[in-house]
Amino acid sequence: MQGAMTRILLGSVMFSAAICQVQAEALQPDPAWQEGRLANGFQWQILQTPQRPNDRIQIRLLVNTGSLSEKRSETGFSSLVSKLNVLENTGLTPEKRDNLWKNAFDPDYPLPPMIVSYDFTVYNLSLPNNQPELLKDAFALLAGIAKPAQYTEDAVRNAIQSPLPVVTFPANIDDPIWRSRLEGSNLKGHNPGKPVNHSVNTKELSDYQQRWYTPDMMTLYIAGNVDNRILTESINQAFSSLEGKRVTPVPVPVLADMKPETLYVQEPMRKNDQISLIWDLDWSPVKDSDTLSRYWLSDLAREVIFVHLGRSLEQRKEKESTQVNIDCRVQYQRASCSLNVDTATANIPALATWVGEELGELRNQGVSDELYQDLLQEKQIQLTQLFARYAKTSTSILINQRLLSQQSNIIDIPPEQYQRLRQAFLAGLTKEMLNQELSRILSEDITFVLTQSSETPTVNLGELRVQFEKQVHPETANSSNTAKTSLTTGEKASVQADAQQTK
Repeated sequence: MQGAMTRILLGSVMFSAAICQVQAEALQPDPAWQEGRLANGFQWQILQTPQRPNDRIQIRLLVNTGSLSEKRSETGFSSLVSKLNVLENTGLTPEKRDNLWKNAFDPDYPLPPMIVSYDFTVYNLSLPNNQPELLKDAFALLAGIAKPAQYTEDAVRNAIQSPLPVVTFPANIDDPIWRSRLEGSNLKGHNPGKPVNHSVNTKELSDYQQRWYTPDMMTLYIAGNVDNRILTESINQAFSSLEGKRVTPVPVPVLADMKPETLYVQEPMRKNDQISLIWDLDWSPVKDSDTLSRYWLSDLAREVIFVHLGRSLEQRKEKESTQVNIDCRVQYQRASCSLNVDTATANIPALATWVGEELGELRNQGVSDELYQDLLQEKQIQLTQLFARYAKTSTSILINQRLLSQQSNIIDIPPEQYQRLRQAFLAGLTKEMLNQELSRILSEDITFVLTQSSETPTVNLGELRVQFEKQVHPETANSSNTAKTSLTTGEKASVQADAQQTK
């Protein structure tokens, strides 16, 4: 479940905990990332990776605009403009553009050419090393994205019909659980990747591109074995002539709380059924050592849940057909975790009871001495391997972590400060602190979700939820929990289509 801890793990979430230090230490931005800003507001960040000389050079251009910027009459413009910026780019000749895209795909860490979300669009390039001409062409293409465009009807028609995929974030905008989160949010009705469903006025489309694609709202990220001085000069040459300034501010995304409800989801292409327990946790920007320690404590508590369930599952007959995972993420300054149990339909009643019993035991009795010592020893070993693991971390992972940390308002600290603060955290950790955090997390209200492939529920979802509450939240078990079906007919079609595409 846990990834390499060479940087702050962005899957983690922070929750309040009683960790006291004499004085909080401010986190220092990693000086390995060189940052700069041009006179027109265009920003750049470069990470030189001489320890990875053979890695590809990773490039990301982040533009602070997405579907949240669309007016009702502009629905689909953010997605369409992202395709036009690739297909109709004037920064390069068609031959050079085709050659660049042919070489810009990383087979080990494949990414789509662009990703469109509610408040950002990111363009992704991955280049082989030691080919400076390709890097020069990449800058020319990305600079072309930021230049004012005058679209023609033929260009718009070709872009609409083009098979070039527009990938969204989140990946499945039509996921019923995600759609339930949009209720009460200003994200509702602004669907990234949604195609235009009307004839397009090319002047309005060009105005949209010029209004939102301004250099002061763009940041270029580069990670690889590059010469920082030469690269800085190339960035200045390629992007300093860009003009324009953002006049209309981008609306601030606000994600609604996850409601503690019970949902039934139909997903026709699923192989196994899935029980998901989803809960929200408070989130604060990670700017100092106290906040970072609370962040780490929550991360360790979730790992206790995962390992405890994994060890218990090994004693059950359903272990061969069951998988357990925890997925935690920060989106729009809200943190949420999902505990997922994938298994055969026949196992659902027994495993739902099992999960409730195990989580109730963790909440009431805490982590066992054996598990606590095992995890503590594992974390100490990981810490001694920190720099060796960092040296083996690919440029693709490093640059993606950088984008995620900045979008989540987390300071990306250097390995040296990470090692020192992490050691202090582990030295001050006690079993009582971890148990308190476990109890706090497991006391939270949850959304209880059952996802099945068949069209008719084969288990009584309401009874599963009531039994779970008796085991984990006995103090509120007497309150009513009413199951509701989460899918409309249209949503069923969306989920089915998405599952077929994934397959």
